[in-house]
Amino acid sequence: MLFNSLSFVIFFPVVTLLYFLLGVRARVPMLIAASCVFYMVFVPRYILILLVLILVDYLAGILIERARGKRRTAILMASLCANIGMLGFYKYFNFLNGNLAAFAHWLGWNYPVENLSILLPIGLSFHTFQSMSYTIEVYRGNFKAERSLPHFALYVLFYPQLVAGPIERPQNLLHQFYEEHRFEWPRIWEGLRLMAAGLFKKVIIADRIAMMVNAVYRDSGHATGSQLLLATYFFAIQIYCDFSGYSDIARGAAKVMGIDLMRNFNHPYLALSITDFWRRWHISLSTWFRDYLYISLGGNRVSNGRLYLNLGIVFLLSGLWHGANWTFVAWGMTHALGFIGCLATRGWRGRIASALGIQGSPLTRAAGIILTFNFVSLAWVFFRAASVTQAFEIIGRIATDFRVPASLHPGLGPWQFALSLGLITALFLSEWLFRRQPAWLVAGARIPWVRWTAYYLFALAFVVLALFSPQQGAQTFIYFQF
Repeated sequence: MLFNSLSFVIFFPVVTLLYFLLGVRARVPMLIAASCVFYMVFVPRYILILLVLILVDYLAGILIERARGKRRTAILMASLCANIGMLGFYKYFNFLNGNLAAFAHWLGWNYPVENLSILLPIGLSFHTFQSMSYTIEVYRGNFKAERSLPHFALYVLFYPQLVAGPIERPQNLLHQFYEEHRFEWPRIWEGLRLMAAGLFKKVIIADRIAMMVNAVYRDSGHATGSQLLLATYFFAIQIYCDFSGYSDIARGAAKVMGIDLMRNFNHPYLALSITDFWRRWHISLSTWFRDYLYISLGGNRVSNGRLYLNLGIVFLLSGLWHGANWTFVAWGMTHALGFIGCLATRGWRGRIASALGIQGSPLTRAAGIILTFNFVSLAWVFFRAASVTQAFEIIGRIATDFRVPASLHPGLGPWQFALSLGLITALFLSEWLFRRQPAWLVAGARIPWVRWTAYYLFALAFVVLALFSPQQGAQTFIYFQF
């Protein structure tokens, strides 16, 4: 079920009302049932995959806690293999098989294995990583194995973050399902405001500028460099508004019920460097790789050569996590090079800035933000392109084709394009002004008429500007494919 669909408009208030009407014990089974309904709207039979993995990891957690020595490690490995095996089969089998077939054809060998007609279950990468974090934390002794199967099932199935995160840790989420959350207006308003902000990003900004991005990238061979550059910048905004919009809605829906999910984005396009960007973008995934892979590889307690290798491995796997395509590998490795370059040059860049007396100045901060945004936007070309070849062609045309066509914005009319630029400007301005705390805690929070005027204006803007019609249906979220 999509957050921006008419069905969710019915689903959310019904589930929330039931949540507050039921007692604490009845809330967990109700939320499990609601989460199953939410997920089964997509492909009903794939709920069986989640139920199998839930049972495997639930039993693995208990067995790991009871076992000692190598037996504990063996149980953990079995659990991880079950999760990674399921993810690998559905997400990577055809990718690996297709590459093996191409390699065999290049050598002139016969390769009889055909690709399978399988559909990637929605959000499989998200809930497998969340489930694996549980068994790893139990293995490390950081969390006691959960004895209640319904509570553990809800940890994996919880509908707000089931299909696109945030990827939670058991320490943060599981205990909240045992707590009694009362109907409290301040918290409910905070959750609804988060949901409204997320919907605004998705249906008013992301879906609007997606029309131009799709038009240009679909016909990239005939687009000029200026059109491709603008479409690439627009895609950087689109994917941010689309994904952070989902996270805001997820956090808001959980907040209404009194459950706190981790913040997944922290103004990433205000990052001063690539390293800073990855502390702000998709935080639940970047910290997952940091805590469970990067540190296990030695982290930064190794030589520079080994450090750079560790970073390369992490970004390679991060790219593959996003999709079974060489474009995602190229995207991950582009960020790896940027990250390594940032670390390798940190010393002399600091010395130069200090010698010039501009270290930490507004000028250097602005330069850092601009350079980082451009680097990240360039990397998004690999993420959005259909192939690595197309990505390099687009980058090459951006760098060499400076023609200005009659229309810079195919797919968007003049009024829609002007509106898009205004919305993007307003987005960046609000991100900067309210980077330390949300707007509703700053502007007019203590003045009721200002606050309610803002609410009514927001609702009016949403009705007038939202791109949705019953005929076209709701536009899916980009990260649903992962």
